[in-house]
Amino acid sequence: MSHSLLWILIVSVGLLVGIFILCAVLYKQIRLMSGMMVSMATGMVSGIVGGTIIAIYYSGDLFQSTVWGILVGIIIGFITGLPFGILAVTDGVLSGLMGGMMGAMLGEMIPSENIEQLLKILFILFMGVHLLMIYLLLSEMKEKQTNIVVKLMKNPLFSGGFLVCSIYLLNFTGPIMSKNIGNEQHQHNQETVPKENISNAIALEVKALDFSYEPRNISINRGKEYEITLKNDGKDEHDINIVSRDEFYKKNTEDLHGEGSFHLHAKAGESASAKIGSLPAGNYIFYCTLPGHKEAGMIGKITVM
Repeated sequence: MSHSLLWILIVSVGLLVGIFILCAVLYKQIRLMSGMMVSMATGMVSGIVGGTIIAIYYSGDLFQSTVWGILVGIIIGFITGLPFGILAVTDGVLSGLMGGMMGAMLGEMIPSENIEQLLKILFILFMGVHLLMIYLLLSEMKEKQTNIVVKLMKNPLFSGGFLVCSIYLLNFTGPIMSKNIGNEQHQHNQETVPKENISNAIALEVKALDFSYEPRNISINRGKEYEITLKNDGKDEHDINIVSRDEFYKKNTEDLHGEGSFHLHAKAGESASAKIGSLPAGNYIFYCTLPGHKEAGMIGKITVM
């Protein structure tokens, strides 16, 4: 995990804990409308940010990213709205559900070269919304209960200064994600490093497991010839079919039937190789066309730079 991402998580958790504490302590003084607003905003923005980060780390598995993104948004929306009653809980849960779905789709569709900027923008949005919610909660306090700390946190200069300092530290600690986008803690999500072979074609090996590919994220250069080897280490036969990302999401993938830019098949325990012509720059999806395999998780991404 990069230092920048660690900083994002620390600040985000700190803001969420602050929101939870204020809601639990001040719920008797806070109007229902304000409580509903806080739970809705917190659940929504937390679901979007959480779902996006999860989708980036589990790239290629939109189902899993969506489930976990929704779960994050629902839990945070539920906890935030709990002190204010069923209406606030419902608002928070529904907003968290919507935010989680949006974040998962956003993280899955964003080009790899724009992920760094996206995460920084979402972090700024996350902090801005939660600082505003903290201000809203503190504004509900009776004047005689306020102290110097509360007055300081209600000062726009304090919130603005905290936001600016956080953004500065975010950039100072380095990039959020490595250039090889993927889950660096899991080998099957790492990008491959192609090697040139004797025929001047660049060798690229993809392992087929039951039911996943290793790696699931691949980066190649346009204008060069590649030889893809499908090594089937699974117990069932598998294949690999490559189509453009737009074609994959535009059509019903059940009707593609192996028609794409490249197709390769290997029986269990065997390997198969074939050369692939130069692909235009862009994003592509590779998947197994055998019934039920794609739905079980046999899907990955190729970025042609």
